Amino acid sequence: MTPTPSPAFLRGPVSTLQEMLRTISHVDRAIPFLRPTGIFDEDTLAAVMTFQKVHGRPVTGVVDQQNWNAIQTAYLQAAQQLTPPRPVTLFSQGAAPIHPGQRHASLVHVQGMFRALAQVLDEVIPTPSTGVLDQDSTANLRWVQRHANLPQTGILDGNTWETLVRLFETFVTQTPQQVISGSG
Repeated sequence: MTPTPSPAFLRGPVSTLQEMLRTISHVDRAIPFLRPTGIFDEDTLAAVMTFQKVHGRPVTGVVDQQNWNAIQTAYLQAAQQLTPPRPVTLFSQGAAPIHPGQRHASLVHVQGMFRALAQVLDEVIPTPSTGVLDQDSTANLRWVQRHANLPQTGILDGNTWETLVRLFETFVTQTPQQVISGSG
């Protein structure tokens, strides 16, 4: 995945250099953090010289073609490290609903989400990853549906999936791990 260039890339070569060095600094803390200004100032010179030193290049402060290429290569590597992984769609709004007792490959991931949610929400049942919409997984789906004011069918459909993803993102990926109890 190619990173989307920031507006600094569109302003000129010095801004582009500063943006590349700034991105590198997120991965290599030895490189000073820069704010792209478009002016080759003392901060930019220090960042270039630090980059040259760290990367075993002659420390001249000059950005010739070889240094530009080295900075660009380091930038692309840093940007790749900083780019979040591409999301995978496991269940889309147009997918056929999965009914209790059915087997589906996506259920393995759904059940993993329930196990993670069970660590922070005491009403969620930890479920093994069987790929079958079993009794505990169905009960968990009904719990999700009840709290989202959806019909409590125990069927995995688009609305239930979207609610489950929001719960997972809220309680697992964005909060410290602590048990949250509730009634309902």
